[in-house]
Amino acid sequence: MRTKSIACVLAIAALTYPGLLLFGQDSKEPTDDRALVKEGSEDLAHNQLTEAARAFQHALDLNPSSAKAHEGLGVALFRQLVAENVRPSAYSDLVQRAESHLKEACQLSPSASAPLLELSKLEAFLAERSPDTEERTERYKMAQDLLRQVISLDPSSLEIYLRLATLQRDEFGPPLEQAKVRFAKTAGPIPNIDLRHRLQEQYGALINDAITNARRASELNATMQAPLLLLSRLFRQRALLSDTQEQYATDMQSADDWERQFLSVGGHTATAHD
Repeated sequence: MRTKSIACVLAIAALTYPGLLLFGQDSKEPTDDRALVKEGSEDLAHNQLTEAARAFQHALDLNPSSAKAHEGLGVALFRQLVAENVRPSAYSDLVQRAESHLKEACQLSPSASAPLLELSKLEAFLAERSPDTEERTERYKMAQDLLRQVISLDPSSLEIYLRLATLQRDEFGPPLEQAKVRFAKTAGPIPNIDLRHRLQEQYGALINDAITNARRASELNATMQAPLLLLSRLFRQRALLSDTQEQYATDMQSADDWERQFLSVGGHTATAHD
């Protein structure tokens, strides 16, 4: 009899106060880490970064070993950095958190390329904005090493070879262009021998590696414009570091050859000379 009375009270309460029995619960909030990862991914797709970070963090509260949740949270935090949606006082902490979560995702899922790519993007982003030369160099190196790991997982990925060559050019391009501007009236290699040799020592091997990676991308798709244009620009930049006019002329001829190939597959002259 007592059981029936309690049941009646609960039934009346449910009809009269439908929210009463849900006190302390949120029927809309997922309680499964996989559902939260899905929710966070949808928020990321709509660029709702705060909501995405909250969903991924909740997923990690439920399952600290979720590689997808670590990756998603790292990406959400990284995109907040890119969007400059962060107070200056919180910038360093956000960098640390984004880097930490992406590294954890890489460790938890060593055969997955996505977290490696995202971590590489983060390191490149930080390198570009670093005022410290040593930190800039170190972060570029980390970004490039991460792309090499991706290539080891998929040696046939044209996009990664191209991304790696472009990233390498991002590192050596600015100092070479600065030197070029200093001697804009001089045709040929950089005339200051000390400066030229210093740039050779610092970036010579990197330029050659970038050319190798861009060539590989072109070999994987001979009609794709981007590798052809990149190769033309790389040879022009390497020519600046030549020790002889003959070496300079050879690299400039190679640059012109790659530019002609670029134009033959539909490239435009204005783009080639940017």
